[in-house]
Amino acid sequence: MALNIGIIGAGNVGTVLGKGLAMAGHRVLMSSRDPQNAKHRFWKQEVGGNGDMASFDEAARFGEIVILALPWSCLKDVLDTIGPVRLSNKTVIDVSNAVRFDNGPRLQYDHTSAGEWVQSWLPESHIVKALNTVSDKRMVQPYFKEGIPAMFISGNADHAKQQVKTILGDLGWSDIIDLGDIRQSRLQEAVMLACVISEIRLQLPGAAFALLKQ
Repeated sequence: MALNIGIIGAGNVGTVLGKGLAMAGHRVLMSSRDPQNAKHRFWKQEVGGNGDMASFDEAARFGEIVILALPWSCLKDVLDTIGPVRLSNKTVIDVSNAVRFDNGPRLQYDHTSAGEWVQSWLPESHIVKALNTVSDKRMVQPYFKEGIPAMFISGNADHAKQQVKTILGDLGWSDIIDLGDIRQSRLQEAVMLACVISEIRLQLPGAAFALLKQ
């Protein structure tokens, strides 16, 4: 079933996910601070009638499901501009990672997570952490010669997680593992960091983790 999906952010993550979801038949409204910028024209040509560009507020209003595809450094400011009420009772997919690179890559928070912060900023929304453990180049049709990696999700609302599982399936993910409530997004962000460090040390960009089953 085609859904209206709003994407907050038009960088690499937003454009990749927007194209993948539009190609899967969903209606996508992607957003940026400057939706009329000429750099967005190619994306609009790629997705045809299933996608368009708009302001952050318009994308938030449009989406039955809303994807947060902004860098952590500006995410809170943009959400404050939109206002929590605009995203009330909606499924919101958090793709963010709060990482510091001083003294090597490390998580910004020791006893909480970006996912938990987003849930606290949007208390009436159903936050689902997903897609934060892979690079944007692996978010759609994530096929490796060894197979398909695992995608972990977490969130407090079961119905929202079921919606996200459907969306992930449309993007090519078949091994989707529900870790539990939004507190478990700490584990997802740790997996992301382990993957980043592994990529750096092994010089293997675009890697991902899989869960092997006997």
